[in-house]
Amino acid sequence: MHERTTGLFTACFAACLAGFCVALAACDAEVPQADAAGIPARLSVAGQLEEKDISEASGLAASRRNDELLWLHNDSGAKARLYAASTDGKKRGRIKLEDADNRDWEDMASFVHDGRPYLLVADIGDNDTRHDFATLYVVEEPDLDDDDKPELEPAWRIDFTYPDGPRDAEAVAVDAAGERVYVLSKRDVPAVLYSLPLLPPDDEEFVTAERIGPVASLPQPTNSDVEFAEALNSWHWQPTGMDIARDGSAVAILTYAAVYYYPRRSGETIYASLRRPPLAFDIRNVRDAEAIAFGADSRTLFVSVEKKHAPLLRIDMAAAPEPAGVTVMTFNVENLFDNVDDAGKVDETYLSLDAKQAQQHIDACNEIAVESWRNSCLYLDWSDAAIDYKLGVIGAAILQVGGGRGPDVVALQEVENVRILERLRSEHLADAGYGPPILIEGQDNRGIDVAFLSRLPVVGEPQLHPLRFPDHPDREGDTRGVLQATFELPDGSLLTGFAVHFPAPFHPTEMREVAYAHLAALRAALPDDHTVFAAGDFNTTSGEVRETGILDRLARPHWTIAHELGCRDCPGTNYYARGDSWSFLDMLLFSPARGENTTWRIRANSVHIANATEAQQKPDGTPRRFESEPFAGVSDHWPLVMTLEPAGNQ
Repeated sequence: MHERTTGLFTACFAACLAGFCVALAACDAEVPQADAAGIPARLSVAGQLEEKDISEASGLAASRRNDELLWLHNDSGAKARLYAASTDGKKRGRIKLEDADNRDWEDMASFVHDGRPYLLVADIGDNDTRHDFATLYVVEEPDLDDDDKPELEPAWRIDFTYPDGPRDAEAVAVDAAGERVYVLSKRDVPAVLYSLPLLPPDDEEFVTAERIGPVASLPQPTNSDVEFAEALNSWHWQPTGMDIARDGSAVAILTYAAVYYYPRRSGETIYASLRRPPLAFDIRNVRDAEAIAFGADSRTLFVSVEKKHAPLLRIDMAAAPEPAGVTVMTFNVENLFDNVDDAGKVDETYLSLDAKQAQQHIDACNEIAVESWRNSCLYLDWSDAAIDYKLGVIGAAILQVGGGRGPDVVALQEVENVRILERLRSEHLADAGYGPPILIEGQDNRGIDVAFLSRLPVVGEPQLHPLRFPDHPDREGDTRGVLQATFELPDGSLLTGFAVHFPAPFHPTEMREVAYAHLAALRAALPDDHTVFAAGDFNTTSGEVRETGILDRLARPHWTIAHELGCRDCPGTNYYARGDSWSFLDMLLFSPARGENTTWRIRANSVHIANATEAQQKPDGTPRRFESEPFAGVSDHWPLVMTLEPAGNQ
């Protein structure tokens, strides 16, 4: 959530609670920030969906049997299953729904009728607006303590049509007190609200929904938004979810850009509440937000994301102020060498031009097959002045975070040795308060290593875990091990970090698969009370992600991928000009402490790319790698940043 929107949402929500809902007409997302005094609201990561069979969570509803339980379902074409999860994402069971088909399930709702809890599943998706009818399935919510995998038939179903032809919809809500179901269309501009009975008439095969009217209070797209939506892959105005608080006091609508919260006055119809301006809660940094549900009260909302092992997000509108956090950065600094030849390392390229005049050096360079590498070996002047410039721009890139003080922990890649890292710390980051550098020399032939700088106290001795590749032993010299270090968090709990630099993309995918598996094993071996992150250059291109599913198989089952919580509009951290493609080569992975231990989590609105210094970008908006003649650029990678916060602070 953007800071500006937070203040606006806070002030408007506080005013409505005080009974001045008429003032909401001024609460528009484009007005200047209001006074933030009052009841705050905050977006956080409640957990990660553990159930491996949830691949596209398009529907979400809170249990009416257990306040600590949520229900979800998959999108079109999946099995007719409902999945139970705890409010922090742990799997709790599932329902196999008999005599039901998932043509295009898009939302669900929960309600109580005649003292019994029910779940409603809405088969209302229709991308091409060609279906003759849509279907609502209603099943009585089971007690999972009796059977955590029941097979149930619907208690009833409603087949319905629209009075004005087929519609595509992804948002449904139940007003149990009024015994009505509400469906909000997706592609109409404005979106249109329809209503139908919660209980189907006995004598009708199909029910015709009632057209209530347009919901013009939602922000509407401009002509340009509509014209370029497909090219930009942005339909930010379209509703993807809806819910009504169980006490009927509020309605929430989710779009791809925001959560819209509509307080409802006593005795007011649902549509009347939707005609007044809502409270806007910006979530544009969250990718693929798909479904929304109120928790046990009208001040807690959960949002699901359409992805395997996706994060489960939580909005608390009566939360304590944001607690102090711990900020983590990963930064591939691209060939941070000194100009001293280290014995046993192939670092001859990074010498001053004067030191390169020996015939032995010239002969060795001429043996290099790649022309650009050969020329760098011969002619790159890695002078003292070049090193000073390089250290200065790296320091500036780090200090742009944390109000000029830098992140609390930095994981660095492509650092030659402790000597050059100590120069960075003492000469350019002196006011940041970092402790001694953490770097253990590894097996890379060139001598580039992974490292940490940290303001947090280090607990125990850091370790370097070499990567072994039995099928490719000849390539091990071009790989880096996994650096493990444990830090003490402000509350006294422990944070273990892994700094990584996986094999480069030109190496076989199997080598990166081995590296991911090794990393997961290291995480699994840690004590349950450790909060864990992995940071670094994973060298996994966007093409490899699409073609091999490597993140689905080897990362998401074990980790939350931070940039999938934020950075919705971030192209990536690295640009490959030859293929005109962006990738998140650099990633931050997070795994909370396990079990009932006090833990930390990612602050959901904190993930961003740190690329605001002038030296970091080319005129075309891509990363500017370091150039020594003339001095320019920083690195061909941009740093990625996240903030961790105590999970117990709701």
